[in-house]
Amino acid sequence: MDGQFLAAVSQPLRIAVLGCGYVGTAFALQAQTRGDVVLGVVRSAESCARLQALGLSAVACDLQADDWSALPAASDVVVYAASTGGAGVDAYARTYDAGVKRALAWAVRVGAKHFLFTSSTGVYRQDDGSVVSETSDVGGTPTAEAMLAGERAVFAAGLPRATVLRFGGLYGPGRHYLLDQLKRGETVIGGRVDHFINYLHRDDAAGALLAAVQRAEAGARLYNVTDGRPVTKAELALWIAAQLRLPPPVFDAEAPAGPRLRRTGQVQPSRIIDAGLIRRDLGWQPRFKDVFAGYSALIGAF
Repeated sequence: MDGQFLAAVSQPLRIAVLGCGYVGTAFALQAQTRGDVVLGVVRSAESCARLQALGLSAVACDLQADDWSALPAASDVVVYAASTGGAGVDAYARTYDAGVKRALAWAVRVGAKHFLFTSSTGVYRQDDGSVVSETSDVGGTPTAEAMLAGERAVFAAGLPRATVLRFGGLYGPGRHYLLDQLKRGETVIGGRVDHFINYLHRDDAAGALLAAVQRAEAGARLYNVTDGRPVTKAELALWIAAQLRLPPPVFDAEAPAGPRLRRTGQVQPSRIIDAGLIRRDLGWQPRFKDVFAGYSALIGAF
């Protein structure tokens, strides 16, 4: 790693987090603890107040609008972590294609040296249980194509550092659907349950962003980010039931499936994501070694 970059990251960085939601907030708190100057950019005044209550600087700005004058005139690092806020191809196109391009144009104007985009392992095509790396085939669905358009724009923008992180299945505080379902006493798990899911705790996603901010080399960098220990939905559901001392759930493929299918209409695919590159390049390690460790912490918090 070049000495100039090491010197740069040793100083506080001015970081703007565009779409400072589930992962962005956790990252902002980690970066602020490190000593960086962080601004969370959110859609509403209510979200702005939420960040401020956590001790973060925040501003409300509609990233889909043309007027970004409320944002700072200079920033060292821009993190684009916006979510769709709803289902549908149009929402994906607005957020991950057009939205990323707007953010990149602003990042160039304010002199940012590093742009990071939180993409998804949902861009991959595979559904046969095979191992998938950063060089595997991608695309094929409108939602995947929207995210890939954003990725390509990041790499084509010409910024000194451009990093895309493809996150696996996010879970953590406030996002633990299977746990909630079983705690409610629902005994039937619907939809597909024999597929591998590549999980990632919210705090580890934030830690991966921080590692990239601190250690990513110059140029374009693409990383898969998961805990590296995929499990099937059935395996996790049985484990949760055992931890809660509940009877094992019944699996019924014809019963209603989880929120992913309801939200996007897409069945969750089965593949094993190789997330070794970010560990080798950036020295990142997840705090939660697997989803069982992560869920143990969640269950303990109840």
